[in-house]
Amino acid sequence: MRNRLPFLVLLFALLQSCSPDIKQYQIRGIISDPSENVIEIDGLSIPVSEDGEFIFVKEIERPVFLDISYANLEWSVFLLPESSLDIQIYGETLNAIEYKGALIPSNNFLLRIVSVSQEINDFLNQNWVQIHQQDQEDYISTIDSLKGRLMEDLTADEAFVKAWKTDIDFAFNKIMLYYPRNHFYYTGEKVELSDESISYIKVPEIDTLACFDLPSYKDFTKDWLDYQSERLVEKEPSVKHYNLMKMDAVSKLIPETFSSQYLKDYWYTEYLKEHIENNGLCNSQPYIKHFEASCKTELFENEMTQYLASANDQRDDHQIAIYKSEYSFNLEAHIFKPEGISANDLGPAIVIFHGGGWNSGNPTWAFEKAKHFRDLGMVAIAAQYRLCNVHDITAIESMSDARDLIIWMRLHSDSLGIDPDHIAAYGWSAGAHLVSSAAIFSESIPEKTINSIPDAMILISPAVSLPKGRGWEGWKFNVFGANTTVSSANPVEHLRSGLPPTIILQGRDDTVTPLEGVQAFHDQMLSHGNHSELFIYDGVGHLFTPNTMPDNREPHPDKEVQRKADDEADEFLKKLGYI
Repeated sequence: MRNRLPFLVLLFALLQSCSPDIKQYQIRGIISDPSENVIEIDGLSIPVSEDGEFIFVKEIERPVFLDISYANLEWSVFLLPESSLDIQIYGETLNAIEYKGALIPSNNFLLRIVSVSQEINDFLNQNWVQIHQQDQEDYISTIDSLKGRLMEDLTADEAFVKAWKTDIDFAFNKIMLYYPRNHFYYTGEKVELSDESISYIKVPEIDTLACFDLPSYKDFTKDWLDYQSERLVEKEPSVKHYNLMKMDAVSKLIPETFSSQYLKDYWYTEYLKEHIENNGLCNSQPYIKHFEASCKTELFENEMTQYLASANDQRDDHQIAIYKSEYSFNLEAHIFKPEGISANDLGPAIVIFHGGGWNSGNPTWAFEKAKHFRDLGMVAIAAQYRLCNVHDITAIESMSDARDLIIWMRLHSDSLGIDPDHIAAYGWSAGAHLVSSAAIFSESIPEKTINSIPDAMILISPAVSLPKGRGWEGWKFNVFGANTTVSSANPVEHLRSGLPPTIILQGRDDTVTPLEGVQAFHDQMLSHGNHSELFIYDGVGHLFTPNTMPDNREPHPDKEVQRKADDEADEFLKKLGYI
């Protein structure tokens, strides 16, 4: 990227669309001597011609902030359905931007505030722990003072002032909602938000459709609804799984919070999809019926119809069994059987546990891998397990589910067509922790001579050496809660002889499950006389993501490394006689 930014002109021309409520903006631009072939507007890459020309069209119903970046510059502009804007850039800094047309004071303010926003971000990053160690009154005062800095010297259009102040409230009040949890992380002291704090944090504009497109609206409103639903659940103790209780609460809370039918339907759609994603269709039927009875917005009716059709399509090509029910919550085993096996055949099996940090993911993540092993002649099961939610489920419950599924497979081996002595377990990241835990922290049914120990383990970027110590307080609480030490659930600290043969496939530059801990696990497996194979792949991090990319987000595995790792896993099973 060149350091110099050439002369740039952006023309925001207002075009009236056929709808009386929606205005269509056409953003035209001319860049002299362009150094880049794209410009980013509103998260989209807009091509720039050789002559420096580009065009971008957006329909606007409500006030919006659009992010723009080109070369080394990043900034935002504010638009209304009745406005247009002209921008000229004469140099490589924000000071070189000049506006013409409408909303000049508003957009000049946005340019000035960039440096202030960066100072505030730096302050929060550097002082996060100390800020949350303050008592509640001082904490609220600190956050409020930061909000005030973003309102200094605000001379702009009335519509902008209202939108800006509301969005700042959304952004910072979202942070305040998590004060009790963060305060507990860093002090060990449990506190609740006071009535005064709650009154301060609530932003009534969440029920204002005009604020729907503001950058922080959805994040704040989601967290506010989460907070309020959690309070409702606390008042109504139940033996149901917390996630079911929360959806019950959300079903009551949404119509009480929103008068707009559009907002009611939008938020219930969002919560329902999230619930299905994390808990499965089998635990979502009452809420689907509630949606069908209450939704009045065609847009969201169609969206949910398509979502449910896709979810059901994924279930059509295999068998599904409930292997465990606890607190009205069902857990499914998705069973992929090879074709052509007779009812009396008992063959090798493999159970697959997805990753996701113990708090996200679902069995569909493992479907392709299950189909791969099915096609190699194994009965393959994609596992559902309970996800951490900070309330009633921690990784301890996830570990219990993994053990119970393997025991269930052995108890039902005849009907499943499984040889109970040839059950491999495959997992990646947190799923690999569950696989190793089923063996290391095993359970058994002595009278049936059945246990949870898999007969072979395939571990991909495994979480077998868990982080501890300063800086990991929040992670520890979210995953294990307040009543469990990391050591008690840390595989590397409990290795022994007699564990199943294991293969480990690991990126050398993994920052999520670092090689050092994985190497220690492998070395100790060998020292206890267990069979362990470790394959380390250069140039990649977690789940084989190239080390030129962040590996702590959605994985983007290097295809060649992934192929090699898959081949090694298959070869491992072949040597053991499973395929």
